Amino acid sequence: MSVRYFVVDKDHLLCDEHGTPALLTGGMVDGAICLGFGEVHDETPTTSPHNDFAIDKSDAIKAGLIIAYGDKYDSTTLKSLSFLPYRQVIAHTDLSTAHAMSRAVQLVLWRRDHRFCSRCGAATTPHRHEHAMMCGHCRHRAYPRVQPCVIVAITRIHPTTQKRQILLALHQRHKDSGMYGLVAGFVEAGESLESAVHREVAEEVGLGVTNLRYAGSQPWPYPTNLMLGFIADYQSGEIVVQENELAEAKFFDVDQLPHIPKPSTIAHALIEQVVSLPVSN
Repeated sequence: MSVRYFVVDKDHLLCDEHGTPALLTGGMVDGAICLGFGEVHDETPTTSPHNDFAIDKSDAIKAGLIIAYGDKYDSTTLKSLSFLPYRQVIAHTDLSTAHAMSRAVQLVLWRRDHRFCSRCGAATTPHRHEHAMMCGHCRHRAYPRVQPCVIVAITRIHPTTQKRQILLALHQRHKDSGMYGLVAGFVEAGESLESAVHREVAEEVGLGVTNLRYAGSQPWPYPTNLMLGFIADYQSGEIVVQENELAEAKFFDVDQLPHIPKPSTIAHALIEQVVSLPVSN
């Protein structure tokens, strides 16, 4: 049976010279991970020909799917391939492919991180009929875990100019690029999404918000996140940034935005939604 492979190296994917993900075609090989969803409880393996697969770079080389020379790779049909970071590759793909690549990166990372049982330390093996790593000693199963994160676009009407504004923050890691993004953070154990939004906004920029509305989601493989997007209205407070996280945060008129995240990201989508809102609430 011939299947298609995304080849993964940490958070990088094998791409052609145009920056497009290179889906390699070949037979089933050891280490391949089916990207199909759902569990199979009978004796039919999850190797449908309609599903794509993910494979780690080392397994792809071992199986002969790719041959390395210098910093480039060849397959039997494609030449001069290289590994590019997911953040870069998604700018050249549609949404469906971006989600498949995110799943490929996350599943390869999950399998690499669960080679040994977290309960007893024995070696694990992949389950045949579902995404789980099985311990041969204590029978514990480790499933892929998704870490929920909230990301929020905060908007207000300027009290003097009556223009719509959006709060954008310059993260410490983006100081050199000058890219402004949104307030975001992990959901903690026992916390609702709404509580996480209020907490993260208060922690990072010292503001209170109201009128939360869910606006969409995006799987994000850094490392295994599900970004849950919200739009909220400014309610109270003065901006005080959490200095270990942010270099700056301020409200921008929506017609005078700074450098913002790429169109393929949920941050960009949320900003665009705010830009399209009417001035009056």
